[in-house]
Amino acid sequence: MIAHHVRVCLLCGDAAIDAETSGRVVRTACRACRAVLIIEFDPPGEPTLRARIERIDVPDGEACESDPDTRTARKRDDDGDPSVDRSVRVQR
Repeated sequence: MIAHHVRVCLLCGDAAIDAETSGRVVRTACRACRAVLIIEFDPPGEPTLRARIERIDVPDGEACESDPDTRTARKRDDDGDPSVDRSVRVQR
């Protein structure tokens, strides 16, 4: 098994992160931008994907929803109004 390491925040690039590794999954918490990420390297069933990255903190009061079937992410307003559609399609 390959040991995976993350040395900088994948969002802001700062080196002041805490990282915990469990197999092929690395959980990072950035002290600069406060982002918390889960990075899964070489996800099973996705041979063309090197890593799957998921942000699990709630940035500045915003909430995000994702739909892995359509590979989209939707940002909701602070009031949680789902009628405001700001979908983003993720391309490979």
